[in-house]
Amino acid sequence: MAAKSLFSRRSLLQGSAAGAALSAMALPAAAAQARTTARPASRSASSACVLDGLQPVMLTISGTGVQANRGKPQAVADRMLNMHGYQFDAAWSCGLDALNSLEQHQLTTQLEYDETEHRLQGPLLEHVLQAAGIDIASAIAQGLQLTLQGIDGYRNQMPLTQAVRWRILLATQLDGLPLSVGGVGPLWAVFAPQNIPELSQLPIKQRFPAAVWGLYYIQVSPVTA
Repeated sequence: MAAKSLFSRRSLLQGSAAGAALSAMALPAAAAQARTTARPASRSASSACVLDGLQPVMLTISGTGVQANRGKPQAVADRMLNMHGYQFDAAWSCGLDALNSLEQHQLTTQLEYDETEHRLQGPLLEHVLQAAGIDIASAIAQGLQLTLQGIDGYRNQMPLTQAVRWRILLATQLDGLPLSVGGVGPLWAVFAPQNIPELSQLPIKQRFPAAVWGLYYIQVSPVTA
């Protein structure tokens, strides 16, 4: 697993103002939990995706197994993809309504920025990949990996099998409020490290290098040597 950053993004939310804002939203301490609300998992996100400008694109996924609904990156409309060096012939994109149409999950975990427990909600990354047309079992059998790209330039790579085992959440809400640009949103690839053996014993500041906030793009690809 490798992580790359254009600057020290981990320090951004450790300042007093941002820390106070997160602390003010913190929930009382509670046992770690994972709950599911009653929304059926399905491919409905693909059909709900609006690409006519009425609903902004929130997430783009390209690579092996994706059932595309858009073409290659455009010079202006996809400026950030170009800046971060991504090129593809076709991809799948969706807006926030499409992500919210998927089965919603919750996790509660202590976050590194204020060392306080918070509740996060959103669809599982696995289900979002399925909505994009990816056969998870086949992709794992092929040994495919994911590149998770944040708007600030931070990216993380991990095997798909690890992302599924960690039950990575694409969080859209923090403590019942929508994640926002300027915070850790609008999408945050996050997980509950206390439930992951290889992470649970680490100091809290070392548990989240794979948690990409401001997530806007996922690349699915074979592992490169």
